Amino acid sequence: LESNQPVISLAGLQRLINIEALTKGQFKSLVLDITYDAQSGKAGMKQALDTLHDQAEKAVAEGYNILILSDRAVSATRIAIPALLACSATHEFLVKAGLRTSTGLVIDTGSAREVHHFALLAGYGAEAVCPWLVYETIHTLNTDAEKAGKNFVKAIGKGLYKVMSKMGISTYQSYCGAQIFEAIGLNKELIDKYFKGTASNVGGIGIFEVAEEALKMHSLAFG
Repeated sequence: LESNQPVISLAGLQRLINIEALTKGQFKSLVLDITYDAQSGKAGMKQALDTLHDQAEKAVAEGYNILILSDRAVSATRIAIPALLACSATHEFLVKAGLRTSTGLVIDTGSAREVHHFALLAGYGAEAVCPWLVYETIHTLNTDAEKAGKNFVKAIGKGLYKVMSKMGISTYQSYCGAQIFEAIGLNKELIDKYFKGTASNVGGIGIFEVAEEALKMHSLAFG
């Protein structure tokens, strides 16, 4: 199953969701929710990641060869795990379990909007990304939403070409999961568990502080 570029449309994502029917059972996809209860506090994110771990392993063992991590359920009562954290954590979980090559990883997120966001998601395992909030914003602001959406995808694609060429990488497949970034401001425990192998010369916050930041952002968005 191939895509000619990693930024997929809403329609493209829907095709992936319905891939089992379209391919007569040759492929199976499953949407995994990466949001969690806002009432769970700063401990909720780690618990949600542990749950995601179990769900991903079980799904691949049951024959699902496309996992779609989605934060569309975010609301006043649901907080999203940062898409990069969810992506990298799932990638790492599956690598350790020896299951990563058995499934594709698609990220359906409202947080990806800049070239760097897509580059990071790709570098930590995302084969494809659907920036659903970007498309919804375009539909709200633009009368020619289809053309504007295509222009956005084209612009992100050119940006990714530039990022990869600076690294001396010629294909997206080689770039995907390569983790050629340096972490700044994350502690060793967080990196070792969720971003294994990432270089870091400057320590910083852990999973609970990341969760606190997510809570603050959620409060600003939903009050």
